[in-house]
Amino acid sequence: MSRGSKKNHRNRLFRKVVLPLACLAAATLVAGGLFAISRGISGSTQGKAQSAEADAAALSISAQKSDSAEAAATLNHTPGEDYTLTVKFRNGQEKIQGIFTDHTDMENNGSTEEAGWQTVSTPEGNFYYKEADLTNLVNGFSEMQDGNMTQPVNAYIEKSDNSFQIVPEKEGTALNKDAALQAVEDAVSRDQTELDLTSVSGVYNNPGITSSDASLNRQLAALNNTICASITYTLPGTTQTLDGSTTINWLTQNADGTWTRDDAVWNQHIADYVAQMAENTDTINKDKTFHATGIGDIKVRGTGYYGYEVNQDAEIAELTDELDSGTVTTRQPVYTFTEASTPDDNYGFGQNYVEADLSRQHIWVYVNGQVAYETDCVSGTMNESYYTPDGAFIILNKEQNATLLGDQIAGKENYYTYTQPVSYWMPFTYSGCGMHDAVWRSSFGGDIYIANGSHGCLNLSLDAAAHIYNLISVREPMVVYYSEGYTLAPAPAPVQTEGVYYNRNAQNA
Repeated sequence: MSRGSKKNHRNRLFRKVVLPLACLAAATLVAGGLFAISRGISGSTQGKAQSAEADAAALSISAQKSDSAEAAATLNHTPGEDYTLTVKFRNGQEKIQGIFTDHTDMENNGSTEEAGWQTVSTPEGNFYYKEADLTNLVNGFSEMQDGNMTQPVNAYIEKSDNSFQIVPEKEGTALNKDAALQAVEDAVSRDQTELDLTSVSGVYNNPGITSSDASLNRQLAALNNTICASITYTLPGTTQTLDGSTTINWLTQNADGTWTRDDAVWNQHIADYVAQMAENTDTINKDKTFHATGIGDIKVRGTGYYGYEVNQDAEIAELTDELDSGTVTTRQPVYTFTEASTPDDNYGFGQNYVEADLSRQHIWVYVNGQVAYETDCVSGTMNESYYTPDGAFIILNKEQNATLLGDQIAGKENYYTYTQPVSYWMPFTYSGCGMHDAVWRSSFGGDIYIANGSHGCLNLSLDAAAHIYNLISVREPMVVYYSEGYTLAPAPAPVQTEGVYYNRNAQNA
């Protein structure tokens, strides 16, 4: 309601504009009990229709100017005629206008309550509005329609490419209609001109979880800590990195939309990752390319045990600890076996290695990429029991003044088919094949090996064995191959012998 100078301003405005239109306006107030329009920024159909009706009424009043003077003499102007309440919603704005009347006969016969009229007392006097009409007007606003309401949405955690983030809550426009109507009635009773429903407690349904929620932010920190580790693996000829862009997909989304680390699922992903890395990295027991002396590149069968082999159990344990602690590091995997060099360095064999072509019965020792020594040899007899296996191996040991043992005699402890002392022993297979001196032989090379070879070792002269022993190192690669095809004779029948006694433990005591 206007008071003081505002009242004087309206009286002047009334005399200039309203009095010429008084006759029709007075009729409207008395007959209808409510003169209100609703025009919000939401652009409701009701607001537009009422605006059109108001424009039509204005035209009608303009046509009746000749009768306006007489009407002005009988119209009692009240502050309620230009009262406007602007109601702000989250999704629009509405206006309530001209709802008051000051009909004195309503006070005289005491019928205000019975007729559903509400009284507003002001310094200018009592004014009245009809509660049902105000309720219908407010309930007709577009913002009060269920179809125009959107429910609030809680803030939640969302997975991106390599991290988690909080998606902010959405307020929505769903409201408590009874609370909104009560707020409007309270504003009218207090003669307010503006009402912001967004700031009235209990009107709007608000999200239960906001982006500032402490529990939600703790969840976010825990999830991002889980995937913050970054391990860059230095692999043969390449690198690969395990970081949040991969481990984020190892977490489990629950039915309620939250994310957790399921230890069983997480640990299986670690095992699968290590297994795949091993599959891509391991070269042990796989065919290899080798540059053979005087021949060129050949394929060496993957029957040896030279190459890379990831120790999967040890790697899983180390990787698990690093992921749990958020480690950022660059390292090699945990290996059981490795190669001497990178794939671009002589196919991984490096510059120091031993080469043996059993078809040519010849051995080369390379030091720093150059032939440091070469010699003929005698390899295993070409039958199924004694032939020398081919493949890529490593020097397992170096030993001087060793005793070589044949097969153990069944049922006789410390008895062997033979014993043979040698000055230099350099094994390269776990089955007992190696290089050693064979002083009982007078010649080497040629085709001696086909029918009169060794039991699988590479026989050398004493001088050759000494040279090679001094040039090579333990774990140095040794490549054994047949550059020509071959056939194997059947295994010979076992030799019946009493055996030779040899107490290994006594010799080592």
